[in-house]
Amino acid sequence: MNVKGLADKLLLTVKRNWERYEKSAGENAVDILEFELGEMENIFALLVLGSFVGFPSPPMQISLELLPEMEDHLKLMINKVDMANEPLSNLFSVFEVI
Repeated sequence: MNVKGLADKLLLTVKRNWERYEKSAGENAVDILEFELGEMENIFALLVLGSFVGFPSPPMQISLELLPEMEDHLKLMINKVDMANEPLSNLFSVFEVI
């Protein structure tokens, strides 16, 4: 092979590897951002509905205005309280056995 053929082959290999890297990094970045978003939502829920766990709560007017936004988190917290005394059912719900 001549030098041009080797250079083209090397360039093609580098390009393929770069595309693989971009794809894996992009997928990983989305997962990390989704995880961070979930953690921020949990922190926000603790700030607004902190009275469930003993944190000082914000003024009632602010909590009532944010309540429609907190519907899913409120349901989640109530479900956690219901399952607090039943660790086996909590384990089954995590693994989605049924």
